[in-house]
Amino acid sequence: MASPLISVVVPSYNRAHLISEALDSVFAQTFSDYEVILVDDGSTDGTEDLVKKRYGGRLTYVKQENRGISGARNRGIESSRGKYIAFLDSDDKWLPEKLARQAAYMEAHPGVGLLATKLVRYEIGGRQEETRQICPPDFPRGFLDLLTGKNFVPTTTTMVRRECLDTVGVFDPELKVAEDWDLWLRIARRYEIFCLDEVLAEHRDHPQKTTQNLFKVYDGYWRFYEKMLRLYGKEIPDLKGYRRRGVSFEYLLGCEYLRHSKMRPAFRHIKGAVMKDFAVGMYFQKGKGAGRKVMGFFKPYFALVVSVVGIVVSLLRLPQNRR
Repeated sequence: MASPLISVVVPSYNRAHLISEALDSVFAQTFSDYEVILVDDGSTDGTEDLVKKRYGGRLTYVKQENRGISGARNRGIESSRGKYIAFLDSDDKWLPEKLARQAAYMEAHPGVGLLATKLVRYEIGGRQEETRQICPPDFPRGFLDLLTGKNFVPTTTTMVRRECLDTVGVFDPELKVAEDWDLWLRIARRYEIFCLDEVLAEHRDHPQKTTQNLFKVYDGYWRFYEKMLRLYGKEIPDLKGYRRRGVSFEYLLGCEYLRHSKMRPAFRHIKGAVMKDFAVGMYFQKGKGAGRKVMGFFKPYFALVVSVVGIVVSLLRLPQNRR
């Protein structure tokens, strides 16, 4: 059996209410030489019954225990056969010409390892004309631009050569967010990356998005920046500023624990941030004036004291709880 030119990998977890729109947008493509691999990452909302009943043998359905987004995408890559891998999140949609446009470009430009497109971003349930944005506003020119800037590579639009993944590896399951950024950097270090200046996908925001979980976001970006410093620290021009990005996320993680009265992890992460950058509070300082600067500087230390007091109070309560 001949392998398809493109493998479409769709990871999903409890998206039964959105998955049909995502898959329908794939089957509506004007390009036909592709396979679809849906990786159900332990859904409990009836996704399996819905997908099998509606799509049957039109796709490869893979069910696994919950391993997170990286584990699901990696399983899809393992099950794929195509020369190119295209990723679609199960709450997003493609426009009909997406695969055709990307396949033509990739075939004509063998030096490009990753190809993205523009997308329109909007909020489900909101008024699209009010929340609608065209993304990304800019696209990185190469590895260093992507490393020191922002992740303006929208995953739900990306197409990657299989040989790139064979060379640099797949998604890091240890990263709970920015796992895509990490992989794009590994690809960009060895291959060209490019973005078609054409809107070919829809990114739909909703309350279940990973970015709504602040614990996961702060912890994930802290770990991401720590990894980048280990791997590429010698290549970063403004090393101090870059290191402060990671420290700031560790501080925010500690503050989030503090906000939820989890004093021990709050103390651990706030202390860790302050030990790495004693002026981390200044990173969040907005506005001018000596008073604001002083408040910004001392805020992490005040948070550290509050967490210590919380730990002491909990220890004092232990004997009472045992009575």
